[in-house]
Amino acid sequence: MEEPLARTTTITVTTTITMMTECAKTTWVTTRCWTLTRALSPSVAACDESISEVRLKMEEDARKRKERAEEEWREYEEIRRAEREKEEEEIRQLRERRERRKKERAEEEARMAEARAIEEQKRRAEEEERTRKKREEEQRKREERERKRAEFAEKSKLTTRRNFVINKKAGSVEQVEEVKHEEVQKSKEQLEAERKAILEQRIQPLQIDGLKGEQLRAKAKELNDIILRLEGDKYDLEQRFSRQSYDMQELAERARQMNKGDKRGTKVQNTPDPLAAKISGLPPKISMYSEYERVKDHRSFSERQGVFSGPLFVERYERIEPKVHVVMTEDGFQVGDAPQHPPPPPEPGVPAEPTEPVAVTAE
Repeated sequence: MEEPLARTTTITVTTTITMMTECAKTTWVTTRCWTLTRALSPSVAACDESISEVRLKMEEDARKRKERAEEEWREYEEIRRAEREKEEEEIRQLRERRERRKKERAEEEARMAEARAIEEQKRRAEEEERTRKKREEEQRKREERERKRAEFAEKSKLTTRRNFVINKKAGSVEQVEEVKHEEVQKSKEQLEAERKAILEQRIQPLQIDGLKGEQLRAKAKELNDIILRLEGDKYDLEQRFSRQSYDMQELAERARQMNKGDKRGTKVQNTPDPLAAKISGLPPKISMYSEYERVKDHRSFSERQGVFSGPLFVERYERIEPKVHVVMTEDGFQVGDAPQHPPPPPEPGVPAEPTEPVAVTAE
């Protein structure tokens, strides 16, 4: 709006200056003509006619210029009015478009808020469902544990037999194997309940309602004595724990010092020995070195070979003769006296006394 107004002002000022310039020229020409007329008195009449014609022409030119300026001004006003109407129409359209976008944005925000609310409600419902299922699963597991614990306790009360099993094998030592009961694990809820019960039992309520000043002081003194006693017990327990820890470390160090030495420790085999399963009373095998050592025997070949040379001592036992002879027939078992067998002749090189050790040379 400011630019067209400045343009109109410029055109008006230019037109005014032009008209003033023309008037000044006309005045100057008239004055000059009168001066010449006075100077040239013989031709005064001719000059008057020339001045009149010039004046009329100048007035006509001024009138035409004025009309042309007015016509240009009217055209400018018309153009400016059309431009202003066009600008107002554009502004109106922009305002309508802005209002329409604002309304659409509000509708879109309302729709998105509704969608978010629905999504949030759905998420909360799913979260509640998961929480409910988890709680039901925990409750079911807790009830299952309680049921198994009750069954185990009932069985333990009713069971009066021994809690170990004796396995017997032919030609082997009887082995006693204790029955391992499954350790009953307490749940977090039970531990928390026991903790609360213990705290309620140990932490007594103050019960200071309705007490006067002297009674409150006596109560405070009593609580102070309890705190001092508990602190003393705590200090005594800490000192006892520290002393026992030191004693245990000292004993462990002494045991390590005693185990140290030139002799090598022996390792008893805990795995079943097939040879011990065949021969009853055989002592367990002793491992003199680890199976992962590169050099398993520090003796030379000749020293190891000498173990298998020289006298070997064996003990011969007297044969026990049968006293009853049992024969299976079609009528059944027939029992009779056992036949007498002569004793075997003694082997050459073996003493006649069979119960004494005999030296045999191994080749």
